[in-house]
Amino acid sequence: MIIGERLKQCRQQQQLSQEMVAAELKVSRQTISNWENSRSYPDIERCIRLADLYELSLDELLRGDQKMVKNLINTTNLVKTGRLLALGLFLNLVLVVGLVFTVQYWWALVLVALLLLNICWLFVLMIWVI
Repeated sequence: MIIGERLKQCRQQQQLSQEMVAAELKVSRQTISNWENSRSYPDIERCIRLADLYELSLDELLRGDQKMVKNLINTTNLVKTGRLLALGLFLNLVLVVGLVFTVQYWWALVLVALLLLNICWLFVLMIWVI
């Protein structure tokens, strides 16, 4: 069973309207409708809240819909990649500031090498994401 059908079935078993579920999750009724018609998927936080609301385990709610599970995995990977990208950009900023204030020639060479290495790493990270 796909997640949309499962969400609708559970909501109806609990005798809840889409409006009631939407109010509980602080989303619009249209969002609940989109989830139930498999036009979009809830994020992992909302999946947990839906499982609690419908008195199911997360496994019971998600089992059987491989497309939904892949979507959650991809979303999680994207967040991890974003954090790595932010860390790399911060490191670049630190290296550039260090380079500006460096007075010794050999330290400047070390910082330039680290900066180029970090830029290459960020480039590979971006290609991996795309």
